[in-house]
Amino acid sequence: MRDSRSRTRAEPTSAETPAGLSRRGWILFAGSTGAVVVVLSVAAAMLLAAGIPAGRAHGHSSPSPHAASPQIVEPDPDPAPLGLPPRPTPTMVATVPAQPVDSLKTGDCLQVYPSPWAAGYPVVDCAAPHIAQLLSRGVLSQPAGEPFPGAQALEIQVTDLCSAPGLLNWDWVAVWNEDVQTDLRYPNTAAQWNSGARSYYCFVNTFSRHELTGSAVATH
Repeated sequence: MRDSRSRTRAEPTSAETPAGLSRRGWILFAGSTGAVVVVLSVAAAMLLAAGIPAGRAHGHSSPSPHAASPQIVEPDPDPAPLGLPPRPTPTMVATVPAQPVDSLKTGDCLQVYPSPWAAGYPVVDCAAPHIAQLLSRGVLSQPAGEPFPGAQALEIQVTDLCSAPGLLNWDWVAVWNEDVQTDLRYPNTAAQWNSGARSYYCFVNTFSRHELTGSAVATH
């Protein structure tokens, strides 16, 4: 009798396959080859993304990224302008008595100069070291009894008077250059103004407080 059970064909064993790799071997071989191709593709993409230095493309060597960068040498500070007189001494002590400010004359050289509001100043020969000089003085045109115009209006008025042409010796100014400045003194409060004060003073000195020599007042 025949066996009524269904029959299946048996798969050939490895010994029965044709010469070469088995199905599993082909699968492993194909997978390994694909992985190698993927790795090589990624490596090529990274090299292209990095790019090739332009200098190398033209046959020139480019500097190494690890080469030492050139040292930056800081320039020396600018020397003092040619001919600029020496800086002032730390202190300047008066060696002559102070004279009241209302007794000063145009051109007087002041040995010490604490501010334009001092009660008096020691006057020395302008050939000797000094800190400031009285450039000009005068009396404001407003009559007694006129209301106080305000400190700002008076400052503008006195600034114009102290910067009038012909006051400064420009040869002297050229020695000290932009360091030269003018200080103003005038009745800048209502109390001073209402007391009848109308005198104004123009002092010339330097911002750096140099010890000066010579006269800043123009000769006519």
